[in-house]
Amino acid sequence: MMAGAGDEPFFEGTEKLLEVWFSSTIGDDSLDLRDIDRCHWEALLRLVKCTIISMSRNESMDAYVLSESSMFVTKDRFILKTCGKTTLLLAIKPLLEIVQKYCGFDDVKDVFYSRKKFMKPDQQDRIHRNFEDEVLHLEEMFETGSAYSLGRINRDCWYLYTLDGEGVTKPDQTIEISFYKERYLSLHA
Repeated sequence: MMAGAGDEPFFEGTEKLLEVWFSSTIGDDSLDLRDIDRCHWEALLRLVKCTIISMSRNESMDAYVLSESSMFVTKDRFILKTCGKTTLLLAIKPLLEIVQKYCGFDDVKDVFYSRKKFMKPDQQDRIHRNFEDEVLHLEEMFETGSAYSLGRINRDCWYLYTLDGEGVTKPDQTIEISFYKERYLSLHA
């Protein structure tokens, strides 16, 4: 929670979402992101400024509750949702290194980064203060991406960055439900 002198307490609840799909250029079907040890995920999340609270696993997914939202790991997909002042985009380069070193995936098939417009962007870390800077950071690693803004840029809008990847044949559908309240309840009510 952020509060300055005379300011109401504030927490940026807008979630940043990163989803990365991996593949192998040699077609090795035995590779599985869930084989990466938890200690490597913990190190990655320290860069993002959050920690693992708990974890559960089933036959197709490892799900993590984080101090600042959640993380999901499947055989070939990594999904990280964070809120607050986390630095989600700082995880990408180390993620690519960890995945190649400890799992063997050597190709990124697709990337999705999205978030709603922040209520107080000036309270974010520099990398997340504006979408243009976020896109520049993503373009350092991915050459074939496109950035979009959905909605009115002078009000609420949704930002999306995705690769213009060829060869993605597995359909994907995501539903995102966001709640937003313009006025905050006073802690002194």
